[in-house]
Amino acid sequence: MPGRKVLPLILLVLLASALMTYQARGGTLPNPARPVNTLFYEASLGLGDFFSAVRGFFGRFGADKERIRELEREVNLLRKNYDQVLEMQKENERLKALLEMKDSNPRFVAAANVVTRGTKRWANTFTLDAGASKGVEKDMIVVAPSGLAGKIIQVEGSYSKALLINDIRFSVAVRVQETRTEAILSGTGTRLCRLKYFPHEEKIAKMNVLLSSGLDGIFPEGLRAGVVSRVSKEEGLFQEVEVVPFVDTDKLEEAAIIRR
Repeated sequence: MPGRKVLPLILLVLLASALMTYQARGGTLPNPARPVNTLFYEASLGLGDFFSAVRGFFGRFGADKERIRELEREVNLLRKNYDQVLEMQKENERLKALLEMKDSNPRFVAAANVVTRGTKRWANTFTLDAGASKGVEKDMIVVAPSGLAGKIIQVEGSYSKALLINDIRFSVAVRVQETRTEAILSGTGTRLCRLKYFPHEEKIAKMNVLLSSGLDGIFPEGLRAGVVSRVSKEEGLFQEVEVVPFVDTDKLEEAAIIRR
C-alpha cells in the first residue's frame, strides 16, 4: 500500500537531515565498523537539532498568529473609536444648527431631543424632552433646520408630545413658492404628504416648493414644508399633488420648538 512505502521514505529523509545537521555542527560521519548503537546515538544529536529547528519554526508561527490577533484587536478598537468620534461630530453639527436657529429666530422657545416615537399604526408622533418647565405650550411648532416637522399636541412638566407633518391628522396652510397659489398640506400616514383642494386650473409642477402661508392662524408664515414630487391632473375640481416633506421625521433626533 502507498502508506507502507511512504513511511520508510520519511524516516530516511529525517535520518539524512539529522546526519547533515550533525555534520554541520562539526561532527564526522561514523565509521561503518563502529557499533550500530553509537551510530544512532550520534545521528540522534543531529535529529534533535532538526526537531528543535522544527519546533522553533512553529513557535515563531504561533507567535505570528498571536501578533495578528493582537493587531486585529487594535484595529477593532480603532474602528470603534472612529465610529464614536464620527457620531459625536454628527451630533455636534445637528446641535450647532439648532443653536443657529436659536440665535436667528426670535420665536425660539427650546431645543429638545426625541426620546420616544409613536408605536400605533398611523400614529406619527414623538415625545420630546422639553415641556412646560422650559416654556413649551400646546400648539407650538416643531421645526428642524431643514423645515417644518410638526406641532405640539400635549404638554407635561418635563416633556411634550408632537404630531408630525406626515400624520393623517396633521394639516397646514401652505403656498406654492413659485406661483403663490394657496392650498392645504396634509399627512397621509406614510413618508409622503398631499395637497388638498388644489384648483385644477392652477399651475403646479414637480420640484415646486411649498411654504407655510400663516393663514391657518397656527403656523407662522415662511416655514419650508415640502417639495412637489408628483402631479396628476385627472377629471375633477382639484389636482392630485404628492409632496415629500423637507424633514424626514423617521430620522429626526433633535428639534427646536418655536411659538406662533
